[in-house]
Amino acid sequence: MAREDNIIKIIGQDGYTKIRQTKCLLVGAGGIGSELLKDLILMEFGEIHIVDLDTIDLSNLNRQFLFRQRDIKQPKSTTAVKAVQNFNNSTLIPYQGNIMDTTQFPLHWFKQFNIVFNALDNLAARRYVNKMSQFLSLPLLESGTAGFDGYIQPIFPGKTECFDCTKKETPKTFPVCTIRSTPSQPIHCIVWAKNFLFNQLFADDGNQNEDDANKDWGTTDENEIKRIKQETNELQELHNIILEQDLDRIPYILKKLFIDDITKLLLIENLWKTRTKPIILDESIISDNNHVANEKKSLNEVWDINYIIQRFITVTKTLSERMKSEGNFIEFDKDDEDTLEFVAMAANIRSYIFHIPMKSVFDIKQTAGNIIPAIATTNAIIAGLSALTSLRVLNLLDKYAPLEDVTKLNMAFTAMASNMTTNRYLSNPQLAPPSCKCPVCMQVVRGVVQLSDKISETTTLGQLINQLKTKYDYSEDNDVSVLDMNDQRLLYDFDFEDLSSRTLKDLKFVNGTIILFSDDSDSDDKIKKPIELYFEMADDFDEVILPTLDIPMIKPKNPDADNIGDLNDELMPLTENPENDDGIVILDEDEDVVIEDNKKRPREEDEDDLVEILESPKKAKN
Repeated sequence: MAREDNIIKIIGQDGYTKIRQTKCLLVGAGGIGSELLKDLILMEFGEIHIVDLDTIDLSNLNRQFLFRQRDIKQPKSTTAVKAVQNFNNSTLIPYQGNIMDTTQFPLHWFKQFNIVFNALDNLAARRYVNKMSQFLSLPLLESGTAGFDGYIQPIFPGKTECFDCTKKETPKTFPVCTIRSTPSQPIHCIVWAKNFLFNQLFADDGNQNEDDANKDWGTTDENEIKRIKQETNELQELHNIILEQDLDRIPYILKKLFIDDITKLLLIENLWKTRTKPIILDESIISDNNHVANEKKSLNEVWDINYIIQRFITVTKTLSERMKSEGNFIEFDKDDEDTLEFVAMAANIRSYIFHIPMKSVFDIKQTAGNIIPAIATTNAIIAGLSALTSLRVLNLLDKYAPLEDVTKLNMAFTAMASNMTTNRYLSNPQLAPPSCKCPVCMQVVRGVVQLSDKISETTTLGQLINQLKTKYDYSEDNDVSVLDMNDQRLLYDFDFEDLSSRTLKDLKFVNGTIILFSDDSDSDDKIKKPIELYFEMADDFDEVILPTLDIPMIKPKNPDADNIGDLNDELMPLTENPENDDGIVILDEDEDVVIEDNKKRPREEDEDDLVEILESPKKAKN
């Protein structure tokens, strides 16, 4: 009763009654999410639904205090709920699943909530939840931390900036030629060891099914491309050594990777005109000296090359012996000592050969495991701010601070993250209105279409287009286009009508399908604003039920203008050089955020050192 009395003193009896009737959705039960769950329970929220896809790792335990050693590999959502039962007066409903799964979490499922709290760790899911909040005009509280930095941002759909109102950066990726032929940084060697070599030997079948003819190798040098292809094919032999547990041939793997392959690489003279040539590993040190390899050394030290080579042989034998009992498939795990050591040893040998500074196993774990420093205190502060701000978002402090204009509400972020010259730890600027260039919240009109399986079997795409034109007052002569936003498929435009006679079922219109219906009329005056439609499947509809929408007229886009609002891409232009950006990146294992120096508002960027290898750099669509 003491807790209830204290809450009533702050928000009043009416506010307390309202908060007990409030349903909230918490997406993420990690660093911020586990702290936020405790806060929401202590504030007596009536019903809390917790969604998290992940299971608990050893590395979580230093700051996610709802979890214990015994909970490792258990679902975060259900384990968090069990951990708080002794002080819980709320109804808690956990889910282990991907919030973007439209089967488990259809749009109508989101409708039950009064507010959503985001505590996510990836860009795609954050964008998805942001879009669902826009479809339903559902208040959203974004949050993120990294080290001592963090932020919270309330989002009121259509009234304040949404998550996508500011541009996002792409993860830093590396062309295949850099990883496979010309590494120059430790991370290049770590990516090669983890994403290429480890997967080829222990996680893949060794076969390459990619279309080499259409592959962008990141180079036009035919000799280099030929060598990369040959090297990839030859890895099947090494994979067979592992599968057959031919332990006596483990040293041959070293010889193949760091003597034979490097010798071939040196023959491509064009690569070394402006680069320092790699050295060939001395074959005399590739011998199994167990008395050396079994010495215990600190993981915080950079080991000498002789010791590294012997540890490579030892750990490769260990992993080879594990393959049979693990179904011939071993997944890299930063907390698996064997897989971590293999990647660290391989990366350091490659660094040694290419004159790159070697790293300790501990340092390599930080990069290969995508571990970013996280501070439990920062998580607690940001979670607390998110919980307190929800009282304003839900207008539960109307006696003291009524919410008359949502743009007068404050966000909050650490002054350190903003790079402001101030002694204040936190800054709290007012919310900004939506960006007119935002393709998510401002450049489309949204609605939900009700559709049944029966109707999807008989309604063609052409019939749907005619219904849309009639409903939203398009003339028959209007040129339109239809784009499937889920997988960026063009379904229809003025010179592509091949799919018009296909039924919606044939075109895979399912629960959660989103299409963009655009006016492509050749007009210099005005055209109708694009419409984004979410298809929700039900059993009791005998026709397509289109929403009633007010479609304003807008000026057609100048094709020569900045492509920031390109709706066919949905995402804003991607910055190719994050180092030249004005923002400061702050990241956490569970959350990430960027605060811009000049605008003082949050923006997300994926980790600079994200160990992701792509066959070619991504390019923004025009």
